[in-house]
Amino acid sequence: MKACPDCAEMVLAEARKCRYCGYRFDRPAPRPGAQEGLIAHLFRRPAPHLTMAETLEQLGVELDAGERPAGLWLGRVKGVDGYAVLTDERLLFVPGLRVHKDPPAPWQRRLGELAGAEIASHRWKATLVLHWLDAPDLSIEGLAQKDLQRLHSALLDRVRS
Repeated sequence: MKACPDCAEMVLAEARKCRYCGYRFDRPAPRPGAQEGLIAHLFRRPAPHLTMAETLEQLGVELDAGERPAGLWLGRVKGVDGYAVLTDERLLFVPGLRVHKDPPAPWQRRLGELAGAEIASHRWKATLVLHWLDAPDLSIEGLAQKDLQRLHSALLDRVRS
């Protein structure tokens, strides 16, 4: 057994990685007297990687049989931060994990009900405006520019097909 220099837990002597904190023993040791900064310490620890399916499960999104996820974006609808989820059949908006006094319910629409989508300017920021066949228009704000373009293109591809 040996002690992990990062978290002090005991691990097997042959271990290349600490099972408790993820410290890698196969990396070169810091120079004597060198202080590791907070940023370097944070970057050394790997962030957990979730699959799209695991992320959707944590958000409470259940996919229909045969339905495939196509994308997940952070955005804002009607002043509420959350996640825009695109599948091959639906567009969903799931409010974020922040606690709201009156949390809005998640909404979803079938892509067959989408009449069109356009990028418009709202308060000097780009907004994705969705036009539905039988419902009022809906705007998704707060998307990063590249995410706005990706979601817009993906929706237009689905409307055309």
